[in-house]
Amino acid sequence: MQSIEFETRLQDGVIHLPALYRNWRDNRPVKVILLAADHESQTTPLDATQRLCAILEIGRLCAAAPELDPRSTDEIIGYDANGLPT
Repeated sequence: MQSIEFETRLQDGVIHLPALYRNWRDNRPVKVILLAADHESQTTPLDATQRLCAILEIGRLCAAAPELDPRSTDEIIGYDANGLPT
């Protein structure tokens, strides 16, 4: 199965293929996986308070994420005999 990726906007419930793929024959079997944005794009700029709240929320989400690698940063980077990162 061939895989393509493109971004578009729904128009009356229809997703149009890019011109490159419009020559595909009718009734060709396809599998459609639709990824939609969690929320609509912000149309007005955020003020300083809204930006701060968004940054703090990202920090809360990161802090709540599980630790996947228990090694220290020094162990992860690794150093050679001269103390330079390897």
